[in-house]
Amino acid sequence: MKHEKFSSIVERELLLHDENSGKKSQLTVAIGTPYWTEINFEAACPIALYGYHGRLADIRGIDPLSALSLAIQFQESLLLGLPKNLTVLWPNGERYFEE
Repeated sequence: MKHEKFSSIVERELLLHDENSGKKSQLTVAIGTPYWTEINFEAACPIALYGYHGRLADIRGIDPLSALSLAIQFQESLLLGLPKNLTVLWPNGERYFEE
C-alpha cells in the first residue's frame, strides 16, 4: 500500500459546507494512475479526498481498469456517506448531489 503523495491523473475541485458552523472549505478529489501490484493478478489505484480524509489506501481491482473504476465508485460513496451536517457543493455553490 502506497501512502506517499501521488501524481493525479484526474482531479475534481469541490466545496465542503459544514452546516453547523457555516464554514466552507475546499475539497479535492484526486485519482492517480492505476498500476499492477502483481502482473495479471491484481492492480491498485491511488485515491485521495484532500480537505477531508486526505490520502486513502489504494483501491484494488483485478486489472488497472477495474481498479480505476472502483476508485471512482468509492470516492462517490464516500461523499454520499458524509455526516448529515456536511454538504458537498460545486465551486459555484450548487449542491453536488441532488436531493
